Amino acid sequence: MSDSSRNNNARMNNIDPRKLAILIELMKEAEGKSMDKLLPLIMSTNKKLQDQNLSFTKDESELMIEILTKNMSPKDKAQFEMLRKMMANRK
Repeated sequence: MSDSSRNNNARMNNIDPRKLAILIELMKEAEGKSMDKLLPLIMSTNKKLQDQNLSFTKDESELMIEILTKNMSPKDKAQFEMLRKMMANRK
């Protein structure tokens, strides 16, 4: 994710700097990755947050998903949404 796109997204301005650093790292690592490579990245990001006693708010999670899926094909977006719903139902 480029600095300009981050600066253009006002919702990122109020995120805790520690969470923002993790989010930016995820965005950089996820860039150009296929759907099957994203899940391990997301799980790794969740572990980093837990290690620092942090978690994304619902809005922050939605923003992360929006950014991650922005350049996905419709097929990959549908697959991502299906996985996301399955994970939500597990809670």
